[in-house]
Amino acid sequence: MSEALPRLTLGELAIRAVAAAEDARGSAVALLARGTLTPEQMHAVAEEFLAHGAPGRLALLEWIARVRAPLGESLLQTLRTLLADRTIAYSVRVVAAARALKSLPDEPEAVLRIVRPLTAGLSPLRRLERLRQLQHQMDQSRGLDILIERREARVKMDCPRCGRRLPREAMVRHLWHEHGLLLDGGKIRGPQRTVAELIDEHENTHDTTVLDRTSLLADTAALRGWVAATDAPAEDTAALAAAAEERGAGLCPGCFAELAPAAAPLPAPLTLAAGRLAGNGYSVAIGGADWFRTLTVASPSRILQSGPDGRRALGTRGIAMVAAALFILIAFFVAVFGGREWAKPKVVVQLSLFAVIAYGLTWFLRKPMPNPSERAIDAAWTGLAPRMLKGNHTAAWLARLCRASIGRGDPLARAAMLRDTIARAAAGKTVADVQLHAAANVLLVEDGSRHGRDRVVGLAALAAVGLRGHQPIEYAEYVAQCFWEREHEPDAGDRARFRTLLVGAAFEAGLKPRDLIDLWAAAPHLRRAMSIEPVHRLALLQGIWTMRPTRRWESIAPAESVYDLCRIAPVVSGRILADYPDLLLFHRTDPDTEAQLGPVLICARGIAIGGRMLADPDADVRVVKDGRSGTELLFGPHRLPLEHTPAGDLPGILREWLRFRTWALLPLLDNYMSPGSPEIAKRVLAPFQRRCPNCGTVSAVAVGKIGRPG
Repeated sequence: MSEALPRLTLGELAIRAVAAAEDARGSAVALLARGTLTPEQMHAVAEEFLAHGAPGRLALLEWIARVRAPLGESLLQTLRTLLADRTIAYSVRVVAAARALKSLPDEPEAVLRIVRPLTAGLSPLRRLERLRQLQHQMDQSRGLDILIERREARVKMDCPRCGRRLPREAMVRHLWHEHGLLLDGGKIRGPQRTVAELIDEHENTHDTTVLDRTSLLADTAALRGWVAATDAPAEDTAALAAAAEERGAGLCPGCFAELAPAAAPLPAPLTLAAGRLAGNGYSVAIGGADWFRTLTVASPSRILQSGPDGRRALGTRGIAMVAAALFILIAFFVAVFGGREWAKPKVVVQLSLFAVIAYGLTWFLRKPMPNPSERAIDAAWTGLAPRMLKGNHTAAWLARLCRASIGRGDPLARAAMLRDTIARAAAGKTVADVQLHAAANVLLVEDGSRHGRDRVVGLAALAAVGLRGHQPIEYAEYVAQCFWEREHEPDAGDRARFRTLLVGAAFEAGLKPRDLIDLWAAAPHLRRAMSIEPVHRLALLQGIWTMRPTRRWESIAPAESVYDLCRIAPVVSGRILADYPDLLLFHRTDPDTEAQLGPVLICARGIAIGGRMLADPDADVRVVKDGRSGTELLFGPHRLPLEHTPAGDLPGILREWLRFRTWALLPLLDNYMSPGSPEIAKRVLAPFQRRCPNCGTVSAVAVGKIGRPG
């Protein structure tokens, strides 16, 4: 175990970083970057580095790549000078340039200030390559993307065979389709020449993998393998991934062969339109006019039922017409066959009036007929679903029925049949049974939400069953798919609450951030439901989860974790998470202050109150008079007006929250990608993995993606 560093000043740390060996410089620079917080400190550290010549310039770039505080204009000017220094490794300059872009507006003009010195003196093709290397260091930069698109449109290549001048992307396709040539590392060559070079390499290095690559250049499948072996950039493999996505497949990371995902997606909901529910050869159709309805139930081989729709065949208009017709018929008989006493016009008029009254009362008192589509759903549950369960049930059709029933039909009418379906699916072991079990349980939760139950909490609890291992992990993927693929997409608050509850369930099941990232690579619906951007926020969420039993933060003030808030306050948590998706803790101030500024929100980005956020633990936080007999909360650079002086020591509590975030939470970012338990990783990832029949590579494959090796 290495000896702990003594407490040093920033200048001493900078000197130690310059003097450290290459393998030890990284830790010294990282420690210095964590301690550099203010513009004055950053300026002093930069001057110290520059005073030590070439080693200092190298250490300065490595420090800039790691520092978290904003980069000032003077430091950016120094950085632009160093980016043009070719004596420094280009990999170090690219990483430092990526850090600088995060401090600038995401606009092409601002990006050019960093890009120009980085690419100075390079040929057009090398400039484009350097920009792509910079792009790979960024999570997202629209300004850089626009700049690359402009360069790609301007930079063109000459075909050595026919002389055509095309952009690089078009030239890659042209060379292969027209001439059978490859563009490898900026050089144009034929497969035969590549084979000869690989053979020469084998003779010099005796590397047997070179022979394997040589044998892969014979056909289309071999070409895929060659591309996989060359570690091609993303833009060169995008076409292969898109073609695989069209066929519902992914790519093997070993040979780029198309592989179907190991976990089949849920079957689509049954088709429902104009009162007809259909799928897999079965159908339920509601026909007729509003005053008289018919029901037709059909299987793939025959008509199972056809005729009036039971006791609801006559609608409101039909019943009203029957009631009115009865009085009109009596009036007719009285007028034609009655005696003089009965056949008076007055009696006939009275009976006719009774007919009108009967029609109106029936129309007013009788409930309207259900929507034909709603009635088709109910008829499917009472007419077809029992046949499926009694015989050799078609699990896929029942799963499709459950998905089509979400938000439709009468929950009470299908409650008993739905529970029988869940029990039957739970006893099955096939993939179709797991899909039906998930879809039926989701429908049960959705039906409960129509009577006031929390839908998001219920669905998250279902997915947690799969994450914990009580059900296959695919079960959680199917629940997430049902959450997203519905008639009306969930709102921002529900999406944020579902994400938070699922992440909490994953941590409760023993998964680490690394396990979640690996899982998302193969489970697209869980990725869509759970993914956190940037991913390092997972470390902070995991830290809050591990602190929940001891509630370490309550030494500062009472607060609810984001997980508990999502369970106990659905409306409040949904509203806050929609605006602050990185929420970690929720602290309520005194009622008067909260009415003016709202609660205190401890987030990954900083501490928020009154719509203002602050991250600096040394910032000035206090209550001051505004000179007009009023009061203000000075919150770093922000001034928040107050009608009354806050009860208690609100500034002190805010300062403590700032320190808690900086010294208790941010250190959790170190080593947060360390692997978790191998047993848990195997349980979670193994169901999504499959072996490639071509190259034998075991990987987790998702549709339209390059698989992650197992």
